[in-house]
Amino acid sequence: MAMIISLPPVNTDLEAVGRRLRAIREARGLGLQQLADEIRLSQAELSMAEHGRRRLDSAQLHALTTALHVSPRIVFETTIDISRIRPL
Repeated sequence: MAMIISLPPVNTDLEAVGRRLRAIREARGLGLQQLADEIRLSQAELSMAEHGRRRLDSAQLHALTTALHVSPRIVFETTIDISRIRPL
């Protein structure tokens, strides 16, 4: 059964990007601290990004999507099929 998240088509909505990042992280089975350590951000910084209160720079976004094994463009798409993202 497909679980699809639909969000408004925006490229700069920090909350929408954060929700996508969190959904992908959780689908991958990674904890907040585990991922933060891997990409060299504090847990607080990553949490703020997931809640739309902190913008990631391009290097941080690249590190994050690399650690999550997804294309950077997926965090800007309006629909993500979370059921297709498997735990690492």
